Amino acid sequence: MKNIVLLGGSNSVMVNGLQKGLREYANVTNLALGGSTCLQNLYELKREKNQEAIKNADLIVTESNINELHQHLNEREQLSLEIIFRNMQYFYASLYELKIPVCVIILPSFHQNKYNIIHNMHKYLVNFYKFSLISLHDYYKKYNLVEFGNKFGHHQLCVVNKALGGNISKNIDKFVVSNISLKVDIPNFKIITPKNMNRNSLLKVFTPKNSIFDEVVYRLEYNSTLNFENEDGYKIIGIHSWMLEEDGSISKIPVDKAQFQCGSICISSHKNTIIKSTSKLNRFFELQAEPLIGKDLQIQFNSQKLPDTEFYSMSISNHTNSISLPYFDLIAFFLCKPNPNMELFDLSVIPNDKDIEIDRDIDRSHLIPNIVFFKDSMEFIDEYIGYLYPNITKHIDKVLTPQIINKIKEHLLVLQPPKATPQQPKEPSLQDQIISLKEQISKKDNEIKALQTSYQKAANFKNHLSYKLGNALIKAHKSWYKGGYIKFIFEAIKIKNEHKWQN
Repeated sequence: MKNIVLLGGSNSVMVNGLQKGLREYANVTNLALGGSTCLQNLYELKREKNQEAIKNADLIVTESNINELHQHLNEREQLSLEIIFRNMQYFYASLYELKIPVCVIILPSFHQNKYNIIHNMHKYLVNFYKFSLISLHDYYKKYNLVEFGNKFGHHQLCVVNKALGGNISKNIDKFVVSNISLKVDIPNFKIITPKNMNRNSLLKVFTPKNSIFDEVVYRLEYNSTLNFENEDGYKIIGIHSWMLEEDGSISKIPVDKAQFQCGSICISSHKNTIIKSTSKLNRFFELQAEPLIGKDLQIQFNSQKLPDTEFYSMSISNHTNSISLPYFDLIAFFLCKPNPNMELFDLSVIPNDKDIEIDRDIDRSHLIPNIVFFKDSMEFIDEYIGYLYPNITKHIDKVLTPQIINKIKEHLLVLQPPKATPQQPKEPSLQDQIISLKEQISKKDNEIKALQTSYQKAANFKNHLSYKLGNALIKAHKSWYKGGYIKFIFEAIKIKNEHKWQN
């Protein structure tokens, strides 16, 4: 099998999406990380532990436009277009130097009419370096699927991304190395961990690992400080962190809640002080201030709780519900020393009022699956749900609800205390106690029989066609992002046929 390296954001991390399709016909090394831009893609290209996989890659697949757009438009982070475009040029030039076939994917994003300039940055550089490109965004526009795409936000249906991944890996031989000759003078990059820095004390070290990530994490606490050794002249352009639980375990809280649990880092010198927060989970983010490393530059946990000087969109540190963690869990710093010989494109070459056309010889949009079919299937399901739902609710309202209400009333009557009598009751004899006990046993037997009858009725109801279809529909809705609705069509046909045969 051929080998693919996958770089990207959460759309590439999703288990049943793009990566699953790529694995159908190839071995995949997934280096994607949610909530990160192409700078994280570049960082992964430079990490020592990834070099063997990159060296053996037959294709590199990359996507990052969704996160670049989000972090630029986020009112808190406002990642500048200048930084995005410069980092994008660093990334594409580094890809070109590898002399490996590259496939760039532009995912659909229509929620704000400011996507053109980000997408055009990718298109401009893809045309320049002659990489292959697949623009789902343009496909959605061409076939009037914008409204359909908006239903799913930043994460399109897994079944769509999976089908695309399968088509890419199946046709991997159609992706070729760029056929142009260019001289690229990329900057010097370094990745520095606390292990390679001067420390004033021992740091707690954790090794979080799950099915996706495997990292070494160093914890900065109240009095711990770090200083760089031999990196004078470099700038810090990115930080990789993984905020863990206090005991060093991986957090299990959902992403939307993790954003409010923040750790803050302080980078200070005689010139300025930079404060930036990140949230729980594995994160990589830009440092927009890009401090120049010198002898007096010092890194420490923000123990003084100074306010952030710049923000990261996936970290909400200034909210009333925010929680400040008493530590900062650090993996590495991503450093850059610019090369004065590298000729960077100015942002003025990127139009914002029209789409850049892709050269035909590098356009691989024919590998996009038939999303129009998925759209039509969804409309069919919506209509079918509209027919099925009233029948299910009608049965619940007329049959099941009265049964439940009656059963509750019966239990309330059983639990109701006896009325008080004016005279003091006499002590029951042993015979009276035995008779009372038999009556209670008999009553319990009747209750058990009643429950067994109700259970049998419930079991019979489960054999109804409407129940089976309704249950399948509920399961489909819970897994809609994995293509549950598409699978429901075939499941409904199967249930109907089985029901007909059984009856």
